[in-house]
Amino acid sequence: MKNKIIAVFVLLIMVLATGCAPQSAVSSAAGSSSGNPEKPVIRIGMMSSSDVIPYVLINENKLADKYGFQLDLEVFTSAKDRDAALQAGELDGVLTDLIGVCMYQNAGLDVKITGITDGDYILVAGKDTGIKNINQIKGKSIAISEKTLIEYTLEDILSNNNMTGNDVVKEIVPKIPDRLELLRNNKIDLGLLPEPFATLALNDGAVRLGSANQFGLYPAVSAFSKTALDSKSAAIHNLYKAYNEAVDYMNHTDIRKYEKTVIKAVGYPEEMIGKITVKPFRTSKLPQKQEVEAAVQWASKKGLCKPTLQYDQMVYDVYSGS
Repeated sequence: MKNKIIAVFVLLIMVLATGCAPQSAVSSAAGSSSGNPEKPVIRIGMMSSSDVIPYVLINENKLADKYGFQLDLEVFTSAKDRDAALQAGELDGVLTDLIGVCMYQNAGLDVKITGITDGDYILVAGKDTGIKNINQIKGKSIAISEKTLIEYTLEDILSNNNMTGNDVVKEIVPKIPDRLELLRNNKIDLGLLPEPFATLALNDGAVRLGSANQFGLYPAVSAFSKTALDSKSAAIHNLYKAYNEAVDYMNHTDIRKYEKTVIKAVGYPEEMIGKITVKPFRTSKLPQKQEVEAAVQWASKKGLCKPTLQYDQMVYDVYSGS
């Protein structure tokens, strides 16, 4: 009887020990998790264009892992939907432009420019217009969107060529694909197009007349909400380290090694494989003060923001301590 009691006692201890084991393991795992929290997630909204390439490469080249964050890229087909998601707090940041940030600020949405991107806007003439250079465009029609970056860029290009917005006939066509179709069908003389639409037009026989970047205008920027900058400052700081490493990779690597990434990111058709070119990108930094002030001045004249909007209200330095 004594031996039986001892055996039962030992068995009970073993059962209790076994029952306690999973609880102990869960407790240990929880402790480990609290000591190593998940990597912060940075959510960026964008539209397909050439300036998204470095961000896509951050994920494809595993640079987000290297710098300790997760990058969630969401592609939108319209700026309106992208901006609505930003306002709803569904995004931390966006790839946008100087005029867009002026409008955010005017709407009471505290969004700060944190970096530059290399999105470009190409001025092209329809293949059957007979236009061969920019000096021949006076009086010609151009499809644009009104009170937007496109109109701002057009007027800047014209100014650099001793013309004004009154020297061309502006036709308001909100959607970029519609502008391309009008150009293709000879219903408009000129187009000011981002990629991939510019390349598609050129492949159809359109004539390149110049671009924003060519005339020193780089209006495309990256920007984050102040809420995200306050809560994820270290991660966003590291994002730009990763961005600059991705740019370095692009500038020193044969494009054929990442051409499929470019086609997918920008939205080129598959038949463009082997024909894609990408100009050297700049590493990210804050835009120059005069660039931002010029955009504010133009936007305020169009009623898009207050003329008193200051450079320091528009930008946020995430590079300190790099």
